[in-house]
Amino acid sequence: QTVLRWIRDKGLVADLSARPWLIEGRDLKAFLGHRQSSKRARLEKHNLYCLGCRSPQDPDGKVADYTHQTSTSGRLTGLCPACGAVMNKIIARRDLPAIEAKLEVTIQQASPRLVSCEPARSNVHFEEEHETHAKAAR
Repeated sequence: QTVLRWIRDKGLVADLSARPWLIEGRDLKAFLGHRQSSKRARLEKHNLYCLGCRSPQDPDGKVADYTHQTSTSGRLTGLCPACGAVMNKIIARRDLPAIEAKLEVTIQQASPRLVSCEPARSNVHFEEEHETHAKAAR
């Protein structure tokens, strides 16, 4: 039904002269590419996208937090001024000065990794274990 609606209402080019209908690959690719590009929101460097409002927004109070994730990128987090939802955006670290010119950015300490260099401790001492768990033969 979706493809029929695309042909009837949205302008997907198809050869309807015989059954089954023929849609050329290049026409479908162009149609889907145009649909995708028309949906894409253009964000300024200081904008974050709110999934609830479905629109780019400046964070509430023009305040955001930045957390380092890798050596070249980090996560910018802020609140949506319209609905109060948390908005996130991955940004390049090199763009941080340009963003700080538009927003008040607080740089957060990255959370420590859960990986430890110490060997794992075991509560089991195999030399003390004498009991077998196999069924006894009769």
